[in-house]
Amino acid sequence: MTYQQLSISEPSYENVGYYGMKWLEFMENHHPKLFNRLKKNQTLYTVARSVNKDAKDYKNLLDRQYEQLHPRPYEWEDMSEHRSWEFTRDFYTEHTVMVETVLLPYAKS
Repeated sequence: MTYQQLSISEPSYENVGYYGMKWLEFMENHHPKLFNRLKKNQTLYTVARSVNKDAKDYKNLLDRQYEQLHPRPYEWEDMSEHRSWEFTRDFYTEHTVMVETVLLPYAKS
């Protein structure tokens, strides 16, 4: 048996989710030393999955809070008012999630 056969295979980008992928891209581009250290320690993808879960949970919370503060329009003349509400909510929640959860050089343990 050769050394290559004994080596542990590197986990892949699979199953890290949308926000996990965004975090990986951010880390690789803005914090390459930390990215490589996490990769070497084989914790990079575990942290990415954790970031993804935290970000999804936070987005769901923000969606509910936004709808409480700004109720969804149920009576509208045309679909443009509804689309505008959806766009505004998604813009606000997505931006907040990215800034406060994903675009950070660390993750909650």
